[in-house]
Amino acid sequence: MNKHDELSGTLVLLHPQLLTDPTEKKNQIGIIASAKIENDNVIVSFGNEGQALFSADALLVLKKPSSIHFDTMQDHLKMNAQDFKNLLRVGMLANSNLTKNHRQAIEISRDNPVVLAYSMASLEEELGLKQDYSLSR
Repeated sequence: MNKHDELSGTLVLLHPQLLTDPTEKKNQIGIIASAKIENDNVIVSFGNEGQALFSADALLVLKKPSSIHFDTMQDHLKMNAQDFKNLLRVGMLANSNLTKNHRQAIEISRDNPVVLAYSMASLEEELGLKQDYSLSR
């Protein structure tokens, strides 16, 4: 049993600034089909367009709704009203149990760099893989 099987079914956004994109899926939404994090292999399904293999840092996932809300409230004076409204909406959608709401939250985030920065993080970051390299050796 793969310990990262719980990632299966998670909606992801392919990083909009992906440098190498042989599959041409940059900025598209997919669903994690399977993940072998120890090898940094995440297979993402794009429905009828098939599947492709990515590393965890190429994939963005929604942050926890509480984190989106907290950061939005903390920095609301730094952003314009539309970004603030969009972030509140994304936070509400992310808090839902419905996949279609999560997809809508990602779609709103994808189209706005400010909203994206507050609402999404790399899968690598969310799994805590980034900072503990130095600790584990």
